[in-house]
Amino acid sequence: MTHTRTRFLTLSLGLALLVAPAAHAQTALSAGSAVTAALNSSSDVKTAQANLDKAQAASRAAQADPSTLVAAKLSASNAEKLSQAGLRAAKLSSLQSAISAYTALLEAQENVEVQTLQVQVDTKSVQVAQVKLGIGNATTLDVTNTQNTLAASTQALADARAQLNLAAAKLGTLTGLGSSVRAGSAITAPKLSATLAALQGGLGTLSSLISAANDVASATLNVKLADNDFTPTRTLQDAKTALANAQRSQDSAQKTAGQTLASAYQAAQNAYELQQVALSREAAAQKTYTQDSARLRSGTISAVELQATQLTLKKAQYSRLQAQNNVTEALAALSVAAGQNLTGIGGAL
Repeated sequence: MTHTRTRFLTLSLGLALLVAPAAHAQTALSAGSAVTAALNSSSDVKTAQANLDKAQAASRAAQADPSTLVAAKLSASNAEKLSQAGLRAAKLSSLQSAISAYTALLEAQENVEVQTLQVQVDTKSVQVAQVKLGIGNATTLDVTNTQNTLAASTQALADARAQLNLAAAKLGTLTGLGSSVRAGSAITAPKLSATLAALQGGLGTLSSLISAANDVASATLNVKLADNDFTPTRTLQDAKTALANAQRSQDSAQKTAGQTLASAYQAAQNAYELQQVALSREAAAQKTYTQDSARLRSGTISAVELQATQLTLKKAQYSRLQAQNNVTEALAALSVAAGQNLTGIGGAL
């Protein structure tokens, strides 16, 4: 009995050290501030902006120079359009990465709370088993089993804290704010009001489609320049072949972009539906916890039973948070596929 009690005290001491709060200061971020910081810190965004500035300057010079030929002017204009699309794509990609890192940190923080409560429940189970053993209503094996369960949940809490540190470090790197960051609040994603057809109509802003359109425009100009009496027929035929190839490539790019968009749109709709399921389960768990709280006050259940109900509620809240985050992540993926920000975070970009 003395050896058993010593093992329990050792586990309790380890738990006390494990759940002690971190001493260093932390920076709480909202999703919006995390995205803004990530955009400002992103090397890809900075590079894309520099490329756009360069392309705009070159295009302005080409259009203003009367000695610049029409093909060179078109090339400069096309390069500017593509650079604009490249900057938008870089921003949307940075947005998606920041949201993914932010939601991962949110879930890691919540998981630590879930595992902490699990350890508390398992600690109480060990205490109950020891009391029962003392009055002859449990065996030594019963006590050992509860201690093993506590040891496992204590390790799960340690793992959860490790994952929290990793998630904070990732968001800190993306935002440039360091590993002391924490997620301040959950994200309430907006409803998806845009129709698939409307989003498909705006796909022309994607880099892949602008690049394909530029190729078609250049090939069309080449056909026009070669369609005269002083250019060899072979040159005109080659230009027409190049134009036909460019048009086929454009059609393929449009189909690929449309399919990617449709898939992302369906994924977002599925995420919304699963969020409703998680919300319903959380509401049911909340109702049960409220009822059990009343039952505890009336003396019909014990505090140990209420703690178990509290754990069930905490797990339901965690599942709801995951479902909620999945909606935001799905909207971020849809934003990349659509070429426009649909998350409600970070502005129009």
